Amino acid sequence: MSKLNAFNKKVDRKNINAIKWERLNEYKENGKEEMLPFWIADSDYPTDTPVIKGLIERVKNGTFGYTSIDDDYLNTLKVWFKKRYDYNIEKDWVVTSPGVVTALFFAVELFTSKNDEVIVQPPVYNPFYNVVNNNGRTLVYNKLICKNNKYVMDYVDLEKKLQTGIKMMIMCNPHNPVGRVYKYEEVEKVVNLCKKYDCLLVSDEIHCDLILDKNVFTSAGKFFDVYDKIIVCTAPSKTFNLAGLETSNIIIKNPEIRKAYAETFKKRSLDVPNLLGLEACKLAYKNSENWLENQLVHLSKNAKLVYKFFKENIPFAKLVKPEGTYLMWIDLRYLNIPSSQIVSELIKYNVLVNNGYVYGTDYDGFIRLNIACPKAQLEEGLIRIKDCLNNIK
Repeated sequence: MSKLNAFNKKVDRKNINAIKWERLNEYKENGKEEMLPFWIADSDYPTDTPVIKGLIERVKNGTFGYTSIDDDYLNTLKVWFKKRYDYNIEKDWVVTSPGVVTALFFAVELFTSKNDEVIVQPPVYNPFYNVVNNNGRTLVYNKLICKNNKYVMDYVDLEKKLQTGIKMMIMCNPHNPVGRVYKYEEVEKVVNLCKKYDCLLVSDEIHCDLILDKNVFTSAGKFFDVYDKIIVCTAPSKTFNLAGLETSNIIIKNPEIRKAYAETFKKRSLDVPNLLGLEACKLAYKNSENWLENQLVHLSKNAKLVYKFFKENIPFAKLVKPEGTYLMWIDLRYLNIPSSQIVSELIKYNVLVNNGYVYGTDYDGFIRLNIACPKAQLEEGLIRIKDCLNNIK
């Protein structure tokens, strides 16, 4: 099997409680064809062989008691971060979390007070709204600006809002759903503004390995020496399709922030990590960099396929070319119907996508499309999407 064929081989994910596929049973309209999912952000191909084999070997041990982080794990992170993100971390900077959303929730709870304001940048991953609202805090929107089908930050508006004394900003980079990979200068501006107004910057970088074409990722962690009131949230989950193993690595240089953060996890009995999640992370970071590079080639090809298909068959749609992630942000407002109706119409053609409205109320008429799947699955989905959209009156 060629290196790229590994990502084009169909894998049966039904009857294994995979949310992405099991949820389809709620919507299936007919028995003529299989319903296809392009919604939740995990991939429809297996992780790399060394990860699978390594997990099997660990399972053969037969014991699955409480586990802890060792030097091997921390050294593996240090090597990966330096090579992939070009900055150094120390072993004691790492706090593990079951997931990045969990990490965001506890950051909001711990470092802000009731009714405090927290900045987010719509359109953005909808759990950002939840972690603020569910903590009784107030959302403040620093909306991204779309220029020539590319989203950029509004720094003038951001500074105006930081001037009011806001204590926390949550940034998404690479950005979900618009696929931006912010340049060094863009991230630097955010860090400097947060430093100027003493605002804690929480950076969700879960897609940080999924950088397409010639784009270059800049972590907020590269600026720890400039400003250390930064929390960087990472995970191997999107990169290697390991989300179900619930292992994320939260990087905090500031010792006071880190101590308080680690203690809040301990108080809630969330300080003991997932044994197989730790093992999978180590195996992937040590052995699967080439697999990742091949995946990026596959994702880039899929993104170009979608872009070309829409241009030729659904020309009134507007697509943002993703610089990173495996998500595509598609503007279908030419249809003059809400996102919920677009999703409902697509379900009739046995395709499930994400409703753009959930990423921000100004984005009704958009959808999000997950392209981390075999090419044949994507091609079939695109045909169905074309047939659906071209038949909407």
